Amino acid sequence: MKVRIALGITVVLGALVSASACSNPTGKSWAITYEVSDQNGGELSEVSYANSPDRYADEVTQHTLTGPIGVPWKQDVVVTAGQKADVIATPTGNLTLTCRILLDGEKELASATAPGPGQPVTCEKLTDS
Repeated sequence: MKVRIALGITVVLGALVSASACSNPTGKSWAITYEVSDQNGGELSEVSYANSPDRYADEVTQHTLTGPIGVPWKQDVVVTAGQKADVIATPTGNLTLTCRILLDGEKELASATAPGPGQPVTCEKLTDS
């Protein structure tokens, strides 16, 4: 009887420790597409975007690419639910960039146009949890 109780307690504690080690046990995440464009094409000197490397962890890491990067630029990522999806792009020259964040490659969640030629553009959206 004592062995069963001890074994039962060990199993329950093990399950609790495993669940607490995973900060997003359901794995709820968003399929995000980042897009950066300009009417005339051109190049980016830098683009930075958020991505969740593990859909079961409540974290987002920033990835930065340095140019030259051709425009239009597009990247598909996964962002854990409740975290911020964002993209920041800096042009080379006097491009006026536009960015968009799409859900499942279709539904627009955010869009923005740079405040002027040669200036960075930023799009961001806090995902629902």
